[in-house]
Amino acid sequence: MCSGLLDLLYPPLCIACDRRTFDAQNLFCLDCQAQLHPTGMQHLQENEFTRKFAGRIPIAHGAALFYYLKGSRLQLAIERLKYKNEPEIGIALGNYFGQLLKPIPHYQQLDFIVPVPLHPSKKVQRGYNQATMIARGLAESLSLNVHENLLQRIRQTNSQVNKGRLERLDNMQSAFAIKSTKNLQSAHVLLVDDILTTGATLEACAMQLLSAFDCKISMATIGYAG
Repeated sequence: MCSGLLDLLYPPLCIACDRRTFDAQNLFCLDCQAQLHPTGMQHLQENEFTRKFAGRIPIAHGAALFYYLKGSRLQLAIERLKYKNEPEIGIALGNYFGQLLKPIPHYQQLDFIVPVPLHPSKKVQRGYNQATMIARGLAESLSLNVHENLLQRIRQTNSQVNKGRLERLDNMQSAFAIKSTKNLQSAHVLLVDDILTTGATLEACAMQLLSAFDCKISMATIGYAG
């Protein structure tokens, strides 16, 4: 009865279009759900995600929740998360993805989660780091801790839009550094970001972690824009 009253007063709304979902468990309305494209990558050891990094850096596993297409309902949700001051969208998406990852043996072997950091000036401007919000949602589902201050972004980079893979890699060089002195030897780290495009940002972060610690890296993003 209380649940029905709350739904009446505060109906669950789609995180893309704000229409009613009629079920608090659903992040998207039926119309938006029909236009989403789940990847199913989490079930495959080798997939489109992991092939992005083949021959460059060793990653144990990698997966994105949805394919990210321009003009898609996922793009609307991510834009709201990043630019409309709605951090709860990131937590909800991360929590949902975590529920899908939880039964998979590989993701039961993780030690903690590290979000890709924002430059301090950009974080002040936005008010939060969208990758941290996603990481917190994942952490809730996977019962893990988030180490959001392990990595720091020490150089503000030019926009990655319209850059190819090599240009993005060059743009990311020396952009990140290890901030924490915590001993992370032999740890299994889940590195988290919002969208995987060329993989340059995740690669730069992973290289910092691998150069500082004898650790294992897995990766997760909400979108895959390959």
